[in-house]
Parts: sequence; structure tokens; C-alpha cells
Amino acid sequence: MKRCLFSYLLLFSQIIFLVTLSACSQENNGVVSKAYHNTTAHYNAYFLAREKLEEMETELFKSRKDDYNQLLDIIIPIDSNIANAQETSTEYIMQKASLPVQRHKNSKWVDDSYLLVGTAQFYQLDFPNALKAFKYVNSVSKNDDARHEALIGIFRTYVQEKEYSNAKSVVSFIRKENLSKQNLAEFYLIRAQLHKEEQEHLQAVGTLALAAPLMKKGERKARVHYIMGQLYQVLNNQQQAYKNFRATLKNNPTYELAFNARLNMLQAYQVKKKEDDKKAISYFRKMLRDEKNVDYKDKIYYQMGLFEARQKRYEPAIAYLKKATEATSLDPIQKPYTFLKLGEIYFENLQQYELAKAYYDSTVLSLPASALDFEKITRRQKVLDEFVQNLTIIQTEDSLQRMAKIDTASLSKLLDENFAREEQERQALERKRERERNTDTGQQGDNVFDQLDTGGTDRRTAGNRNNNSDNENAQWYFYNTAVVSRGRTTFARKWGNRKLEDNWRRSSKEAVITFEDNSRPTDTPVEQPAVDPNEQNRARKTQLMAAVPYTKEALDASNKKMGDAYFNLGRIYTQELLEQEKAITTFDTLLVRFPGNEHEAEAFYFMYLIYQDQAQPELQEEYKNKLLAKYPKSPFAKLISNPNYVRDDNLADVQVKDLYNNAFELYKAKNYEEASNKINQALEQYPDNLLKDKFTVLKILIIGRTQDKETFKKALTEFVEQNPRSLMLDYVQGILRNTETITGQVNEN
Repeated sequence: MKRCLFSYLLLFSQIIFLVTLSACSQENNGVVSKAYHNTTAHYNAYFLAREKLEEMETELFKSRKDDYNQLLDIIIPIDSNIANAQETSTEYIMQKASLPVQRHKNSKWVDDSYLLVGTAQFYQLDFPNALKAFKYVNSVSKNDDARHEALIGIFRTYVQEKEYSNAKSVVSFIRKENLSKQNLAEFYLIRAQLHKEEQEHLQAVGTLALAAPLMKKGERKARVHYIMGQLYQVLNNQQQAYKNFRATLKNNPTYELAFNARLNMLQAYQVKKKEDDKKAISYFRKMLRDEKNVDYKDKIYYQMGLFEARQKRYEPAIAYLKKATEATSLDPIQKPYTFLKLGEIYFENLQQYELAKAYYDSTVLSLPASALDFEKITRRQKVLDEFVQNLTIIQTEDSLQRMAKIDTASLSKLLDENFAREEQERQALERKRERERNTDTGQQGDNVFDQLDTGGTDRRTAGNRNNNSDNENAQWYFYNTAVVSRGRTTFARKWGNRKLEDNWRRSSKEAVITFEDNSRPTDTPVEQPAVDPNEQNRARKTQLMAAVPYTKEALDASNKKMGDAYFNLGRIYTQELLEQEKAITTFDTLLVRFPGNEHEAEAFYFMYLIYQDQAQPELQEEYKNKLLAKYPKSPFAKLISNPNYVRDDNLADVQVKDLYNNAFELYKAKNYEEASNKINQALEQYPDNLLKDKFTVLKILIIGRTQDKETFKKALTEFVEQNPRSLMLDYVQGILRNTETITGQVNEN
């Protein structure tokens, strides 16, 4: 009886096992089978992958590096650094999310798992496969939320790859769908990012205004309000900017985000009366003294500089910006933006172009390539060197010409008076620095705020004191951070090669000039040989007097230098800096002060082009008529008269080069008569071609091969005399020096 019962139990357990095994099949759509696969797919695979994805995205958001000097990205862009750093996480997500697809095909988590696979591939920068996964879910899923997430994934991928046309096509599909609150918010955020990347700031801020109410209170929503504030600043709507920066503070931002929001609230603050100005300055002062902001002082000073510059108070603006460059900072990205603002003030507002150049040089050394207007900034930096050279020529020659109108005796007296006044100012400045070195000011950084609170006089004093570092003769010019651009030798000059050790500032050490606060005593400098200022001034006076253009020849040469410099400045303004109004002013000065100069035709043409771009037909026609009337045969007149001139001229260049190559091959083959015919044909058909000198030299070489030595020598001499600027001049002079040997070697190019 017991054996029979045992057999029944064994048989029953085998039946249960077989039924359970059958229920586990992916092909079985029974209740038991689906329950098993749904549970296993969810808790053993999808849930774990989803948790890891949320963990990874939270980490990415928290570890982002925001550059608050630029418009922040609404959606954090993914790059290879992020992909490599998150490789372990994305591989885990791929592994877990693949299980429902491979082993639980009849579960309800397959579509969701495909979404996770696509998202992991997106973070791996595997965009083609990510798109395949998203498109698959969109095409087969019966779950609306899953399809919508897939469409949003496609949309984000296209935006990430900057395939804006495809991204906009996806937008048209998504707008027809009834999205959940979460999906709708995500869609709006990505769409705002698309608008931002296409410089559509009004549309971007409008889209973010739709997203914000759909988001939960927290850091991400705070960041959205901050970006809205930035966009409103770009749109010059300071009132809305202020509201959104304030909304940032109400949504639990991080300390850094809240700090920058407060700074921008001050920038958006509308100064309508003197009391408003004082309130803003007072709040800056409060932030500067807050111990929590010890690592953000560079940013506070920078924003104070921006605030002062916005009020057109450039001296205190420069003072604060320089303090920003001197302050310790945890953010190396801040310094190039400070250099840039200093460069802009010196260039655009104060027209001190040499200082502007120094700060632009410092800017481009570390400014991120992603910075707004990066190309414009680098273009300005590259041309400032040539710009400063030409500006210096104008200033120098203009001063010398004014001096030429003064008789030598009066000029000599005037120079002596100027030198004496300079010496007095130098001594007064030295005495002032000596007093400052002997006075321990303590809280020097905060004193600036005290001065700003007391009124305009102290504010100007603060600005002037900081501007002393710009004086080339200043002993403490090392505080001028623009000196970085002058080369690494400056460091050696200041510090020498010394070890990090105690008492490193003793006078026995090599370097004696330090970066200590200049309010404190410093080590005794190495004594330099005494220079007699009177001797220096006599040498300067002799040099200046010799340069004064008293004669007509000297005055003509001075005018030519100035005319060339004005033309170069105008060209730089219109072609390099793209500042057309300044180009117009410069060209106008050239045409008025130096009529008939060698650049006049081209200056007319530049003015014609500028007014054409500005859609000012009357002025455009005026300069067109001037050019055609005075220089009808110039290439610039031809460019206006014949719209196809450039194309025709290029074709002519090709034909001329073919003729030259043919003539040269005939010359090498000693077929001199045919070679001469080709040369004559080229010079007759294209008298002003770019290879004219080369044809002429080849013709002279044929003379050397076919005629007597004296005729050959005469032809060479005539070429040298008639073509002093020819690129072939050195070659011809070399032959002329040795007329006994005819090399006959012509550069075929």
C-alpha cells in the first residue's frame, strides 16, 4: 500500500513539473505562462536595467560641468568622455534589458526593454542602432507611452547628431500624439534644445515656459528657470529674466546654481536711480564677504565688472575685472571670459588697442572652442596685431606732422616742458606707490566696496589705482594679468629658478619681485645701473626732432605711410572684424585727407560693397559712379561693370598659363621662333595677365640664345629698371651679374 502511494505521488510530481515546464515556454500564451514571464522579465531584468539607467542619468546630471558664462544646454550633450566613463553601466543595462527580448518574448516588458537597449546604445554613441531600437518600438508597440518614448528617443538622437531636418520631421509626428505629462515635458525640453542650437532664442524660451509647469520641484526645474532667465537676457527682457532667476531659487537649486542665479538677478536688476545702484553694490559686497563664497570671488568680481560696464563706468569695471583675474578660483574656465571682457572694454569702449590685443591674446589661450562667438573672438585676436601696427603708424605720423608746423625753437622748448612734466608725474606716482607699500590696508578687496558705497570720487580713485598696472613704466606692472601674453620669459624675470622652500624671498635669492600684496613691504630689488633721466630725454628729443617731416619729400613719405595705414585699417574693419560702420568712417577719412592716393579705386569699391550689403542704393550708386568716372580701366570698375568679370578673368588665367607652358616647352626644345610667337600671342590677347613678367623674361632668354651678348645684356638691364617690384627681379639680376653663362632656367610655376 505504501509503495502504491509513493508511485502516485511520484507520478503527480512529474505531471506538475511537466505542466510548469510547459508554462515556462515563451510560446505559451496561457495565464500561468504569461504570469511567470511577466514576473521574471520585470524583476530579474527590466527593473534592474531601469534602476541602473536612472542611477546613471542621475550621476550624469549631478556631475555635469556647466559653464555659466554661456547659455546652458537644456539637454546635457553626450560625448566620447561620457560614453567611456559610463561604459560599465551601459553594458549592464544592455545585458539586463536584452533578457526579456531573448528569453521572455511573451511578456509585456519586451517593448520597454527595447527602449532601454536603445537608450543604452544612445549613451554609447551608437546612434544607428539606437535609432533602430526606437523605430522598432514605435512601429510594433501597442502601448502608447512606449511608442511616445520611442519617438522622443528618435527626436533626441537626431538633435544630438545635429540632423535638424530629421528632428523637425519627428516633431510633426509627436505633436499629433496625446502625450503623458512626463513625456510631454521631455519633448518640450528637447525641442527647446533644438531651438537653442539654431539660435532661435524666442522659440526656445517659449517652449521652456510650456515645460516648466509640467516638471516637479527640484534641481532640474530650477535649472530650466535659470536657462529661461539667460534666454530673456539675450532677448534683452530684463524683467522676465529677473523673474526666472528668482524662480530658480524657489526650486531647490544646488548652491552653485543658486549663486549664479543671484549674480544674474543683479545683472537683470533695473537701475533707475542712485539708490538702486547702491543696493546692487551692497548686495555684491554681501556676497563677497560670505564665507561660503570664498571660492567664487573671481565670479563675483567678474559680475561686478559687468555691472559697472553696463552703467558705462569703465574704470571701476576694469578694476573689478582685474581683481577677478587675481582671485583664486576652482573654475579655470572663468579666467578667459574675464580676459575677454577686459579686451572688449579696451577695444570697443576705450579704443586702447594695444591693451585690447594683450587681453585677446590671453583669452584665446584658454577660451573653450564651444564659447559663443568663438570664431569672431579668434578672428579679432589674429588681426589686432596688424591693426595695432597700422594704428600706431597713423598716430605717430599724425603727431609728427603736427610737430612739423611748429618752428624748431618752439618745438624744442615744448618737448623739454613735456619731458619735465612726465618726470614730475613719474616721481609723484613713485611717491604714491611708496606710501601704499608702507601702508598695510588689510582687507583691500573689501575696501573697494567701501569706496563704491561712499560716492563717485572714491570709485574713480579705485579705478585709477588699478589702472596703474597698465603704465609701461610702472614698477609693479606684474599685476597686469595681460602680461601673460608676452611670453614665458616674464615668469623667469619675476621669479627666477628657485626651489619651494622656507625664506625663499631673502635678498640672497635670485628673484626679488614677488606677488605679495603691494600694500606690504617687499624685498630690496637688485640695484640697476643709474640712468640719467636728462640724458634719456636728450636722446628722445634728438630722435623725435630727426623724425619730424619738415621737407616736402619727408611730408609726402609721411602722408603715404598714413594713407597706407588708413586703407589697411578700413580693410581690416570690413573684411576681418566685420565692423562696417567703422570701416566706412576709416575709408571716408582716407578719401578726404588723401585724395588721389594709390588705394583710392579700391577704397571706392569697398564703400560700394558695404553700402550694397546695407541696402543703401543711393550711397552705393554714388561710389559706383566715382569709381567708374575716375578709374574706368581698373579691375574694380570691371567687377562692377561686368558681373562675370571674375569668372572670365579666371578663365583667362587658365588660358594664359597654358600659353606660357607651351612657350616654355618650345623654348626647351630650342624652337625659339615658335616660342616667340606664343609669347607675342599671349601678350597681345592678355596684356595685363598675371604672368606678364614671366613671358617677358622668357622672351629675354630667347634673345640670349639668338642674338649677341650686348643686346641680351641691354634687355636684362631694361627689365631690372622697369620692373623694380617684379617677383622675377632676383632671377634676372642673377643672370645679369654673369652674362657669360645663360642658364635658361625658368620657374615653370
